[in-house]
Amino acid sequence: MKKVIDITGEIYNGMWSYGSPFPSVNIRPLDEVDWVKYKIYCEVFDGLNSQCGTYLETPAHLLGDASYPLISVPAEKLTEIKTVILNVGDMVKSKSAPITLDMIKNCEGVKDICEGDALLICTGWGKKWYDSDYLESCPYIEKAAMDFLISKKPFLLGSDFPRWDNFNNPQGFWNDFYNADILMLAPLVNLEKAPTNCRLTALPLKVNTTCCAPCRAILTF
Repeated sequence: MKKVIDITGEIYNGMWSYGSPFPSVNIRPLDEVDWVKYKIYCEVFDGLNSQCGTYLETPAHLLGDASYPLISVPAEKLTEIKTVILNVGDMVKSKSAPITLDMIKNCEGVKDICEGDALLICTGWGKKWYDSDYLESCPYIEKAAMDFLISKKPFLLGSDFPRWDNFNNPQGFWNDFYNADILMLAPLVNLEKAPTNCRLTALPLKVNTTCCAPCRAILTF
């Protein structure tokens, strides 16, 4: 029997967000429905947006109409993807720490990477999902490390931290990343619980026109 690890972060009231103009999540009861004779229970998700919680994203986030919407990615391509987890957790020693090329190259799974894999960077930061400094103090990826990851030609790149670049020390890799036609999956939780080699399924909400959407992501092994 396969083991399953849910790597999806919880969406909840008061959770972190990327800041204005991104809205804040407010999960509230639906107003009373006066056209039925009995009480019903339903919730309204105010503030839900395409980059809320764990989300899957295409290069259209930067490239717009020159790329493709998320809905055009077939579900079968997002199911049971061969995955390598690059665990740098023991090497990330401080808040806002850079993930360097040496860290990536020293990961156990580097030798297992094949073109078209999903690559997931594990730092252990997913444990801080509910912390007040979750967004502001997360690790980031140095350009040399990103260049190396792009060179491996993955189908998808993901992480357990929410911001890949650092506002105080910009790395300048976004054009290279999005033009390489790699899907992004972030931020994640529980990666430290998974083996180096596993399978990823990440199924986003089926929303028309958007470049990204919240999704449920699991690992199996």
